[in-house]
Amino acid sequence: MSPQQTTRGRLPLGGHSYQPTADEVESLIARAREHPLGLEFLERGALDSVSATFRTHAFVVDAARERLARTEPPTDT
Repeated sequence: MSPQQTTRGRLPLGGHSYQPTADEVESLIARAREHPLGLEFLERGALDSVSATFRTHAFVVDAARERLARTEPPTDT
């Protein structure tokens, strides 16, 4: 496998960053719901810790956080 390839596909060359797929994001959110640390850890945990715990790229964690922020109803504080 070349350095530009991953198990999920090819990484673009030339300054472009990896773009997580919707399936990767949804899978991470589903796994976080089932994990003992839960969604709160996904949303608020240190990025490197969340990535390592769920064995996923930090960009997938960021995308999942953005997705959750868009879909969660605001809380009254």
